[in-house]
Amino acid sequence: MIKRFVGIVIPLLTCCILVGQDYVMFNTGYLELRKGEHAAFQEGVKKHNAKFHDGKSAPKAYLWYVHTGPHAGQYTWSTGPIKYSHNDAPLSKAHMKDWENNVAKYAREHSWMFMMRDEDMTYNPENETVGANILIKRIPIKNGQEHLEAVEEAVTKIARALRRTRSNVARRVYRDAFPSGNQEIMLVYPFSSWSEFEGGVRGLPEGFQDSYEKIYGKGSFRKEVMDVLSTHSDGVTHEVMMMVK
Repeated sequence: MIKRFVGIVIPLLTCCILVGQDYVMFNTGYLELRKGEHAAFQEGVKKHNAKFHDGKSAPKAYLWYVHTGPHAGQYTWSTGPIKYSHNDAPLSKAHMKDWENNVAKYAREHSWMFMMRDEDMTYNPENETVGANILIKRIPIKNGQEHLEAVEEAVTKIARALRRTRSNVARRVYRDAFPSGNQEIMLVYPFSSWSEFEGGVRGLPEGFQDSYEKIYGKGSFRKEVMDVLSTHSDGVTHEVMMMVK
């Protein structure tokens, strides 16, 4: 386990600016409580992160509670941004022992992943790396190059429209750096309040479909986005996560 998160990461807080690195990568995984001891678990993670993932001597680590989706009620733990080379350094015995005592004691870990940001599909006007509250849309792509290319084009065209309209809504796009089986694209939308979901808005700016069709033509959003995702993916899951501070 612990060997897999030697460097670690995911995207969320609203103040972390990336400098001096030509790619953005996080290693992230889920933590499922063994006995429902939320308070003890959160305190244990805070102690571990403060000691071994302070953002100075090692990449910073974060913890989010998952409110919706297939992993609702669990947590996501992540550290980064990291480089691949961060994983060359072995963890100390003290580090591993601390994880066992403060984290693994309370939770089972699973589904570790190195999340690599795709800059062509990302729209990130404030150059933010991590957000406190986020909505992650996960798009599992059907097997086959034609399916992958179709979804990539749809997601990229949305990014172009966001840039052309100078939207104040960011959308960071990640992929698994080491995919196994069918590929997945993850769309990460930071948000400030649950009220932003009023009216059925799920990430993209309110009225975005109209803005998109002013650029690409009437009916283009359904044809180039909705129909493409329906045909070439296996659906979309929505995970709303809030950072535990």
